[in-house]
Amino acid sequence: MSDFFPEADEPDESELEESPQPVWLNPPEDVLPGVVPVELILGRSEQAVVMLTGIRAFPMGLAMNLAVRTRALVRGFNLNDEVFDGPYRHDLDSDWRRDRFKWGLEFADGRRATNVDPWVDGGLERVPDHPVLSGGGGGGSDRSVDRDYWLWPLPPAGPLKIVCQWLKLDIEPTTTEIDGALAVAAAARSQPVWS
Repeated sequence: MSDFFPEADEPDESELEESPQPVWLNPPEDVLPGVVPVELILGRSEQAVVMLTGIRAFPMGLAMNLAVRTRALVRGFNLNDEVFDGPYRHDLDSDWRRDRFKWGLEFADGRRATNVDPWVDGGLERVPDHPVLSGGGGGGSDRSVDRDYWLWPLPPAGPLKIVCQWLKLDIEPTTTEIDGALAVAAAARSQPVWS
């Protein structure tokens, strides 16, 4: 029976080479970030709360952890789907697009990035000419979800506005502000993990 499966070929060395990830898409894997100590409630209603529980600063951007909690189960509502941008069937639902979970940041110079911005045109090779907020990994349950986000580029010093809205769960547009200088200082403390 040992000859049932074909012998594995030696991999072509070129197949083992990793393609570099664009800096605007994900945080670097080979940098120890500086930490911005934050514990912020970005939006809250009787039904739900959205919190920013961590910021890790890199020379090229911020990795952030968003935590969402609901007080009780909501019938016909999948919290994971909602925080992770919903199933594609929602794209045609104008009520869902209006009432969905939305959040974003505004730099001191007025540039903005949100979780509802259109995907960057031109593929991964094209460097966007505007800030990008991209969702990453995470997970949770029916009442508790955590998700990582990557904000590119690193915001400048000055007011960094964070706006959160989730009309479906009665969270009206709420603005929170932090000092972008904290992120700049933390990014300056980041360091490569290999020399």
